[in-house]
Amino acid sequence: MKVSICGCGWLGLPLALSLKSQAIEVWGSKTTIEGANVLQQQGINSCLLTLPLIGDIDPAIVQFLTTDVLIIAIPPGRKNLDPQDHIEKVMSLATAAKKAGCQRIIFISTTSVYDPLQGEVLETTPVNPSSASGQLHYALEQQLRQQWQQQLTVLRLSGLIGPQRHPVTFLSGRRQLSAAKQPVNLVHLDDCIAVISAIITQHPSMPIMHLAASTHPTREQYYTAMAIKLQLPLPEFGNDDNGINGKEINSNQTIRHLGIVLQHDDLLQGTPQIR
Repeated sequence: MKVSICGCGWLGLPLALSLKSQAIEVWGSKTTIEGANVLQQQGINSCLLTLPLIGDIDPAIVQFLTTDVLIIAIPPGRKNLDPQDHIEKVMSLATAAKKAGCQRIIFISTTSVYDPLQGEVLETTPVNPSSASGQLHYALEQQLRQQWQQQLTVLRLSGLIGPQRHPVTFLSGRRQLSAAKQPVNLVHLDDCIAVISAIITQHPSMPIMHLAASTHPTREQYYTAMAIKLQLPLPEFGNDDNGINGKEINSNQTIRHLGIVLQHDDLLQGTPQIR
């Protein structure tokens, strides 16, 4: 099996290394020669790729896109977000992959497509995105579905945590933070890799999946406990919830369908218990 990953960043690179350890032929893309060389040094076939793809496509890119599975893991970025530009980039990639003979696509989306819903959210819950990121990802989901039909799996990830990445570092020491009682929806890098690996090998019939730990402590509970664990200044929360309960992503159907067990399902495991 050959798997190509467009976007070998914080998620894509460790995913590529994990797949390589499973004896899967892995290709990864980078936008700079330096980045491509780093992939090669780690034993990953690299492709220098800049989007959008326009005109005649370099044979090296065609080779990258001639694959069993193409994983699109390209975050749009938060600064100077241009939704139409990002959609053009991703769809040019998907169109070129179709022409190159790619068999199927896994698109890494986000659970922000469910904002501003409240309560339990299932994979079948209708979306109504309110944020720019949610609207952008949902637009891409729809366009990719129209082009790839059943050969597309959408995986909506909750907030990502893991090595060198934890949102508490941005909240530490801040005061009058909002939404103290709202539940958190987070998922660890290791569990993301496990689920994507399962999707690759199983080709599941579920067209849309999502992922979050099954525990949902409040923002105040979780970030206070994590600040204590990491020996950071505590965040301080205000009392302006205004009766908004927030959403809880329930990933049980996705997990059961793939037959896996999350390694980091208890978000408060190993942290001080804060009441």
